[in-house]
Amino acid sequence: MTSHPVNRLFLIGLPGCGKTTIGRRVAGLLGWSFLDLDALVEERAGASVARLFAEQGEAHFRTLETSALAEAAHQELVVVATGGGTVCAEANRALLRASGWRVWLDVEPRVALARLETTPARNGTATPVRPLLAGADPLRRLEALRVERTRFYEEADDTVVAGELSEDAIARRVAAGIISCGLVDGCATPTRVLRATHPAGVDYDAVVAWGGLATLGDRLHALDFPPRLHIVSDATVGALFGPGVLAGLRRAGFEPELWTMPAGEAHKNRAQLDRLYDWLAERRAERREAVLALGGGVVGDLAGFAAATYLRGVPLVQVPTSLLAQVDASIGGKVGIDHPRGKNLLGAFHQPALVLADPATLLTLPARTYIEGLAEAIKHGVVLDAPYFAALETDVVALLARDPTALTAAVAGSVALKLGVVQGDELERENGRRQLLNYGHTIGHALETVTGYGQWLHGEAVAVGMAVAARVGQRLGLTPPAVVARQDALLAAFGLPGRLPPIPATRLMRAALWDKKVRGGRVRWIVATALGSATAVEDVPDEVVRAVLVELGARVAPDTEEEE
Repeated sequence: MTSHPVNRLFLIGLPGCGKTTIGRRVAGLLGWSFLDLDALVEERAGASVARLFAEQGEAHFRTLETSALAEAAHQELVVVATGGGTVCAEANRALLRASGWRVWLDVEPRVALARLETTPARNGTATPVRPLLAGADPLRRLEALRVERTRFYEEADDTVVAGELSEDAIARRVAAGIISCGLVDGCATPTRVLRATHPAGVDYDAVVAWGGLATLGDRLHALDFPPRLHIVSDATVGALFGPGVLAGLRRAGFEPELWTMPAGEAHKNRAQLDRLYDWLAERRAERREAVLALGGGVVGDLAGFAAATYLRGVPLVQVPTSLLAQVDASIGGKVGIDHPRGKNLLGAFHQPALVLADPATLLTLPARTYIEGLAEAIKHGVVLDAPYFAALETDVVALLARDPTALTAAVAGSVALKLGVVQGDELERENGRRQLLNYGHTIGHALETVTGYGQWLHGEAVAVGMAVAARVGQRLGLTPPAVVARQDALLAAFGLPGRLPPIPATRLMRAALWDKKVRGGRVRWIVATALGSATAVEDVPDEVVRAVLVELGARVAPDTEEEE
């Protein structure tokens, strides 16, 4: 296995395993180009593969294939779909081994044949007949090819069993494999190590490093943890990054085990917490053994709450894999679960022993999940740092494209800003500066609560909450109109929502009374006073809040309807 960044990824496997389709998707995720080796042979030879086999024989085709592979091996940042038999030649295998990362898409022959029978030719006009599969029993031939070639396919750096997965899931798993090993090239931003100092808790490093996931074992060794590690993830992230992280930790001498929960905010509840407690107890987890949260904010919150309370506290390591978790949720020590009456009503403060944010993991996120995290980054700019906000405005296109350098800089900037606040107000004092981080969350949390956790992603709800808070501040004469306009424009540029669904305004206002900042039955609002500056306001008239909610799409409804 290579140990340095690579800029070529080769897909190998039987005909029909999906190399071309998956290759295009993987290239899209990584921001690389895509090359189909058979198509390159046809282009250089001026004839189809079938015609080359028929007129000049397999030996001639293999010579052309080797030449095409050598050409592909000199391209940069490329995903290559090889031919099914490319690996049969030792010279080809040596070139693949020396030139990039090899992934075997492993499928059963019956699955491969079914795909071949429904896959159009490259020109989209006819079903292709693979020369080596011509004959009365192509399934038997595929089975024979699998037996012949498995020993060559097994030389791959990673294997993805692709039979039952969707094309999108396969592509994300392929990308996650190379990301887990820290081998995706392309970032010019150096590693940032930010030291968090907490008088009431522990000091820890918050590391932002492109490719940093591969350094996890070394960083855990530096903390002198016992070999056993208890990894918590969700079903989605566990399937993507679990295999690579487990393998890397085992190579480093650890004994990790993985527990997964269903994905989504709807599962950040007492039932899942009890399941996690049961798993830790069954493993006889000890006080010095770390709980490692591998996932987004939901995983980090639930695993963190378990770590804070199991045996009255065990070490916690945060390895956030969503943008929202990297820029916000993994920093500061807040952990907890939701209650039917309100979001994060049950929780604790439990500082991690390490935060390791690898922005390369964000390449695998679905677009909606990625974009929601930008709301928290925008929040930091609005209430804490005008230059950071301006940098986000400048980098809109690059961030939407998930440019490695822009993305790493944005994550590191948010981490630095949040650390600067929370380490001076670790336990969120009543009038402490940490309350400013609640900007947009009063109505954001209320929206999540009344719509049922999961319908709105947290960042989406916060974006709407920021739109509400900005207009509340403007009506109070505290938030300048220019700040409202710039915030609206940046939210819209990233595709974040700025309006409420048609929910009764009073229902949202009642849900907001469960906000943790409520004092004496009054909601404490955080409003911007300038770009990069904010303050807390308690005496906001209900009619002001209601008017803003209605302005942004909420309904004025009869009391009977509001109670439904």
